[in-house]
Amino acid sequence: MIDLLEIPGFVLDDEREELLAELRAIPGTAATVLSQDMGGRVQPNVRKTTRLAVSPETRERVKEWLMDAKDVLAARFGVALGDCEDPQFLRYEEGDFFVPHQDGNTPLVHDASRFRRVSTVIFLNERSGEPRQGAYGGGPLVLHGHYRTHPGLRVEAPADPGTLVAFRSETTHEVTPVTHGVRYTIACFFRAADAP
Repeated sequence: MIDLLEIPGFVLDDEREELLAELRAIPGTAATVLSQDMGGRVQPNVRKTTRLAVSPETRERVKEWLMDAKDVLAARFGVALGDCEDPQFLRYEEGDFFVPHQDGNTPLVHDASRFRRVSTVIFLNERSGEPRQGAYGGGPLVLHGHYRTHPGLRVEAPADPGTLVAFRSETTHEVTPVTHGVRYTIACFFRAADAP
């Protein structure tokens, strides 16, 4: 089955609205596949989304929230966790997506992503079946069952505003295309305690 942890209310409404105001006001750049320090490059047929450069204060504040959750995540997934990477603040516009992929901890990958153990996504705005101000449609985070034991299994992660969803970094997952509005999320990866 899929090992998934949901933490509702991880980001409180006033903090979430403050983050959204900052994210809506800043331009961004096309997100790469893997981070720049791992040799990442833009591949719009694989990942089409925008990465937003928030203020250093915002980045550190969110990273602090995530690090405060480290022990809960380590206990839940039974792994020793060290630091988390810098959070990725993401904007998915209509048509944006990320094909099925794994974030790390896979035997065939030899870059720095091999040290990732737990992936997290924080949902910031509401998902709605109908177009309306501040909400988005489509674009769910879908986790896939293991290709040998549960090849057809697909689980849509909860996406309530302020919720943090965590899963093992080797879990195959995708973001299906956004159909309307703009989807705002924060992705972050916790590395193994013994990672260099």
